Amino acid sequence: MRRLGEKGMASVFGLVMLGVMVLAAMGVFAVERNEAYATRRYEDEVRLRLAARSEVERTALRFEQGGDKTDVTEASLGGKKEEFPPETRPDGITYQTRAYFEKGELMVSATTWMASDEPRLPSMKSYVRARAHLARSQEGAYYVWLGWVP
Repeated sequence: MRRLGEKGMASVFGLVMLGVMVLAAMGVFAVERNEAYATRRYEDEVRLRLAARSEVERTALRFEQGGDKTDVTEASLGGKKEEFPPETRPDGITYQTRAYFEKGELMVSATTWMASDEPRLPSMKSYVRARAHLARSQEGAYYVWLGWVP
């Protein structure tokens, strides 16, 4: 037997449950989207850090091998930094390396950055930097790697 106040109650209850399920699905989608964004940013930061370290090692290797820049001395720089021109790699990462003297040691640093390929994401302008220090060898013809600077 049907009561007068119960007409369509099952439909209303079903619509409320459907609304709750839609809201839950939207929440799960928002969390997934935020996690994907955070993962992309972390991957970009790791790529930038590895690229910066790679460029420091590449520049330091030129100094260690006695290449074209071994004539750089503390006196020749006069307390200034020698900046090499920025270059962009095929993967879109731009880097710039610098050499300068600090406390009698040659410091090599690299700064890396990249523009975002997605218009809604800001460009990664955090300028990840890596530094290493070198000392002139006893013969004076090349530099010796002393390690990374934190």
